[in-house]
Amino acid sequence: MSALEKLEPIGRNDTLAQMVKTRLKEAVMAGHFSPGEKLTIRSVAGALNVSLTPAREALFSLAAEGSLELGGNGSVYVPELTEDRVLEITKIRVALESMAAREALRHITEPEIDKIVEINASLTEADAAKDYPALISLNWRFHFAIYRASRMDQLLRMIENCWLQCGPQLNVIYPRFGEISDGVSNHAQIVKALREGNADRLASAISMDINLAADALISSIKTSPVPAAT
Repeated sequence: MSALEKLEPIGRNDTLAQMVKTRLKEAVMAGHFSPGEKLTIRSVAGALNVSLTPAREALFSLAAEGSLELGGNGSVYVPELTEDRVLEITKIRVALESMAAREALRHITEPEIDKIVEINASLTEADAAKDYPALISLNWRFHFAIYRASRMDQLLRMIENCWLQCGPQLNVIYPRFGEISDGVSNHAQIVKALREGNADRLASAISMDINLAADALISSIKTSPVPAAT
């Protein structure tokens, strides 16, 4: 089953293009697509049960924002990252996501923490089962459940922009990164800091999580770079 086939169709209303765009953004951030993967208007329209027009608008809107890349023949691709780009995005992510985590502790509720713990438990199970596609998707849900608790919409949008570029790259580091399990172990520290309400420890654990993945991605780029899309 392709990544597009996993997307749930959406209903008809006056904001179809925006809904398609939102669904695609979530899929990209959750790592449902791989770097360099081609997305066609027809395949997106078919997966989401919409006409070609909203699918086209959504794809080209994401390309205009830099979340997707536009090929010379009008095709749209999931971007690939260079080492320098990874380093740049990592610095930005550490700053933004640490800030979001600190702000989250000011507003987060017990039910929200319970949900985060529940997501992390599912993530741990996926890791044990070596179900890496599920783990990557759950990792996105875990982090954004924390960041949404910050109640800062502008900050969330900036973080989303980073994840739209780095989300697909997680497919590159698994299964090798999963065999190390540093990321899963670090999530336990994030959960502990949330439970304790320790902002410094939470921000530090979030930063560690980002850097662990970035180091693994850079190592992968150096040893086995992904061929550029044609």
